[in-house]
Amino acid sequence: MESKLRDKCKCHNCLVSLILLFLAMILLQPTCPASLYAMDLMEAYNRARQHDPVFGAFFYEHEAAKTAPQQGRSLLLPNIQASGSAARIDYYEGPPFYRDFTSESVDLSLQQPLFSLSRFHEYRQHKIRGDIGDVRFISAQQELMFRVSEAYFNVLAIGYLLDLIEAEKKAVMEQGEQARRMFEAGAGTITDVHDAEARLDAVLAEEIKAKNDLAIQIEAFKKIVGTEPTHLNILKKDVPFGVPGPKNLEDWIENAKKDHPLLKFYAFQIDYQEAELKKNKGQHWPTIDMVGGYKRTNTNNNIETDWISYGSFGVQVNLPIFSGGYVVAKVAEAQAILGKVHKEYDNAFADITQQLSEAFLGIEGSLARIDALLAASESAHTSVISNRKSLLAGVRTTIDVLNAERDLQDVRVNLLQARYDCLLNMVKLKTAAGSLSVDDLLTINSWLQPATEK
Repeated sequence: MESKLRDKCKCHNCLVSLILLFLAMILLQPTCPASLYAMDLMEAYNRARQHDPVFGAFFYEHEAAKTAPQQGRSLLLPNIQASGSAARIDYYEGPPFYRDFTSESVDLSLQQPLFSLSRFHEYRQHKIRGDIGDVRFISAQQELMFRVSEAYFNVLAIGYLLDLIEAEKKAVMEQGEQARRMFEAGAGTITDVHDAEARLDAVLAEEIKAKNDLAIQIEAFKKIVGTEPTHLNILKKDVPFGVPGPKNLEDWIENAKKDHPLLKFYAFQIDYQEAELKKNKGQHWPTIDMVGGYKRTNTNNNIETDWISYGSFGVQVNLPIFSGGYVVAKVAEAQAILGKVHKEYDNAFADITQQLSEAFLGIEGSLARIDALLAASESAHTSVISNRKSLLAGVRTTIDVLNAERDLQDVRVNLLQARYDCLLNMVKLKTAAGSLSVDDLLTINSWLQPATEK
């Protein structure tokens, strides 16, 4: 019996040990590779929605604007008030019937506007304030999408530029070593060695500048997204660059005129100021209110009485006659502000038209540059190979090879810039048209891949 019990305890202990070992393996196992946690564009955007202070301010502004229609509606609904009072009245001198007592009263009043031009147009203004809040929030969302995209791809572009600089540095160092070996063997000159060293110094200076630019862009990204841009997904090589539909600039301008939230904002501002003008003019008109009330009290001219209660109901008319010129001045002010808002709308439309033109032409120019630079990259790469072979044959010098490598580097950098310019101009075009959406970000996000796959 004791033997069986001992064996059972031993099995139990073994089972506990296995469970503990399994848990330890789970807790202590290495974390997944960083590439599995790479931040894509959508994750950066979602983080920015939670962190970016500029967008956060617009979010709360929008929440406040949602209450405006309800505030305006209250101007047309009944205003009901109730009040009560109790006071101790003690007489020091007076006829005998002036007795000390506690004065009490309860009042209930009602006022329902029946006719008021000013109140009606103020109600319209509150509704417009709600609409303004909606379009400003939409504009803030689109602006955030653009800023996140710009910050994301600025970091990627400089990171890829550093990769190109690193490759050039490696090539220049190898060329310098070769020049040194050829000089020591008597097949080269000290000038070739010095040329390679000078080129290396220039590359190192570019690397320092690029690293500084990267640090600046990282801080800009962190300000928006709230975290370091580590392990970002990179742009694929086969991105379908092109002008998104429609394919002509005039249609983009027409679409922006209808859909751009900034233009809608100024259109609502015009409506708001027109209502302001009518509201001020309405102060010359009479107002008609339905009024009613109920009162219960035990006091009449500070003398105690039996409890008295009565109600009243009627119509109250107010006719403005003279206000010292205030209403006339407010009308003139509203007319001037209305003219100002019309000009602001025109200016905003001109700015948007310019932005659309720049983005549209920028895409076309970037596409042409990409095609030309792809061909130039092939030619420059062939030139580097030819110059290296010619150097070994004694036909070319080290400086010729370094110049060919510099030409190849310049073409690659320009191609990199053209690709990212084209991508950002596509985002700018959508932003300038007021049509940038989450679906656009999802499309761009599909053009990215983990860095380990490049």
